[in-house]
Amino acid sequence: MKKSFLFASFVFFAILYQSIYAPAVLSAQAGAGFRGQSINGSTGLFTVPSGRIGWIGPGKAGLDFGYRAVVNYDAGVTHVPAVTLSLFRFMELSAAFDIQPMVNKNINNDLLLGVKFGIPSEGTSIALGANVQLLNLGGAYNYYAYQPYIAITFAGNFFKMNAETTIVFGKTLYSGGPKIDSNIDFGMGFDVSLFPDVFDDFAHLIIDFANFSYSDNSWPNNAQHHTPAVLRGILNAGLRIDLSAIPVFSKQKFLIDLVFNDLFDAGSRSFVVGVVFGLNL
Repeated sequence: MKKSFLFASFVFFAILYQSIYAPAVLSAQAGAGFRGQSINGSTGLFTVPSGRIGWIGPGKAGLDFGYRAVVNYDAGVTHVPAVTLSLFRFMELSAAFDIQPMVNKNINNDLLLGVKFGIPSEGTSIALGANVQLLNLGGAYNYYAYQPYIAITFAGNFFKMNAETTIVFGKTLYSGGPKIDSNIDFGMGFDVSLFPDVFDDFAHLIIDFANFSYSDNSWPNNAQHHTPAVLRGILNAGLRIDLSAIPVFSKQKFLIDLVFNDLFDAGSRSFVVGVVFGLNL
C-alpha cells in the first residue's frame, strides 16, 4: 500500500506542478467534459466533486441526467441513476439513488443528496458544498452521513493539453451509525483533455484519489457502516468521452464514462460505466 500511495502522490504532484507553472486559460464556456457528473450526481470527477457548477452558459438553468453501473466481479452490480440541476450559474442541486444488491438479506439502497454554491473568483473555480446521505434505507443498518466540503478547481496545461486540477477538503459527520471521528476528508484529481489537436475536446483522462468514496456506503460493501476501502484511500482512473464535441450534440451535454474504480483494493476493485445527458434550459 505504501508504494501505491507514493506512486499516486507522485502523479498528482506532477500534475499540480504542471498546472501551476505551465498555466493555460480555459474559456468560461469550458467543454462539457470539464463539467461532467460524479457518481453521486454532483459536478466533478468520479468520486471528487469539483469547484465547477454544471452549467454557466447562456440561460439561467441546466439539467443533467446520469446513470452509472458499478460492476464488481464478486459482489454484483449496483445501479446509480442521478439528476443535477444548475441554477443561476452559481448554485447546484443533485440527487442520486444507489440501488444496491441485498447483503446478508439486508436492504442496502442509498439516497444521495447534494448542494453546491459557486464562489465568484478570478481564474479559479471555488465551491462550497454539502452532501446528505440516507444510507441502507429500510435496512437493519440504516444511518445518515453529512459531508460539508470546499472544492477548488484551477485550469492549467499538461504537456500542451488543457487540464484541470481539483482539490477538496471536507468532513464527514454521522447520525445513527459510526461515531464521529477526527478524520478530515481530502481528495485530489485531475481531468486532462487528451491530444486536443487530434481529438478536439472529445477524450478526457480522469484520475482522482480520496479518503472518501462517492458515498459513505459505496458499493461494494458489507452493509454495515463505511465502505471498507475508505480506510485505505480510493483511486479511480478512466476515460470520459465528451460527445458534445461532435457538432450535432454541441448544444447539449452528452458524456460517456468508462472507469476503473478503487484500483488499490482487492475485492472492492470494480468497473464503472456511465452516461450523462444534459440540457441548458
